[in-house]
Amino acid sequence: MRILDSFIDNQDEALNKNGHQNWHRLVLHDFNDGKQFEGVIHKYETWSEPSEIPEPEFRGVRGEGDIEKNRERAARRAKKKIRHACKSASFDRMLTLTTGEAVFDRDVFQGMIEKFIRLVRKSSGDALPYVLTVEKHDSEKTNEERRGSLHAHVAVKGRQDYKLLQSVWNYRVCGGRGYVRVSNGTKKMNPGSIASYISKYISKSISDVAANKKSYWISHNIAAPVRTVKLFRSLAEALAWLTTFYDSKGASWGLDRWRCWYDSSLGVFWLPAG
Repeated sequence: MRILDSFIDNQDEALNKNGHQNWHRLVLHDFNDGKQFEGVIHKYETWSEPSEIPEPEFRGVRGEGDIEKNRERAARRAKKKIRHACKSASFDRMLTLTTGEAVFDRDVFQGMIEKFIRLVRKSSGDALPYVLTVEKHDSEKTNEERRGSLHAHVAVKGRQDYKLLQSVWNYRVCGGRGYVRVSNGTKKMNPGSIASYISKYISKSISDVAANKKSYWISHNIAAPVRTVKLFRSLAEALAWLTTFYDSKGASWGLDRWRCWYDSSLGVFWLPAG
């Protein structure tokens, strides 16, 4: 109760006390299954009086400015969206869609993917939630004629009808020259690992894609995680509240470097559970 009481006092103080205040802000995402959560703690400031700090200057025109920094920010946002979608939908399977005839045009390949999703949904009667990213064939094993051509990775949930997927992609979309590989559900194929697998292509894809072109797709029928925000006076208080919450839910978590992330210079602490 002490941690909860401290939190309630902090909220009242933030709302009622005048002046500048320093906090640690905890953002908790609940992925709707009672097992998976993500908590992010970062430094936070509040002003409950009009600030004398001048309004920020005009930020410029989209597409201009520091291109590399813009790409890094875009990649971080994309990875977060993909991770949250994979966890919310509990994806546990991966499809890889390739073509016998090399396709280099992203607009053409995007049309093929959209046709595939539409026909599979129509044939199966399934809403087929998915997260999808497009990647170039660029490994040393790729022959010169196919290097730079496109293929897709698709995250889905549950046992798949392989014959239907192969029939639609191979015959209806690719004219008899398409291939589908379906991963089986294993302990390694969990929402977190699938999100990591798809996300590792994002930075490279965003660099390859022209302005206003998509590098990934998330279906609209995936519920967003429930977001809760709390304020604490210190990182220790925020972390204590978060770990107590995880324990109350029976969620698995750990403070080793493979299961959390901390940047002392930014004051950001990320701790998932589940």
